[in-house]
Amino acid sequence: MKADEKFYYIGEVSKMVDVPQHIIRFWEKQFSVIHPLRDQRGNRIYTKKDIETINKIRVLIYNKGYRIKGVKKILRGNVTKNPGRMDKKILLKILKELKEIEKCLQ
Repeated sequence: MKADEKFYYIGEVSKMVDVPQHIIRFWEKQFSVIHPLRDQRGNRIYTKKDIETINKIRVLIYNKGYRIKGVKKILRGNVTKNPGRMDKKILLKILKELKEIEKCLQ
């Protein structure tokens, strides 16, 4: 922590990222990458890095339609380069199964 680093309270963060405070608190429990410090009164104080992470989560959930589980994978880096595209092997397997179903229906 730098001495000249600026901190923000949860109300300020909520307005900055356009996410309700209770959602930010929920995300703290869901995502280990958000870990605000506490001031002397016990209030949460966030760094710029925390705010950037919260905003990234907001974009992934609200704008791109990811669910919590998917966002966790992305934040851990366990996601394919092209999320949303199905693997060729999976598609071929599905095609094979559909052809078998088609044979049964004839």
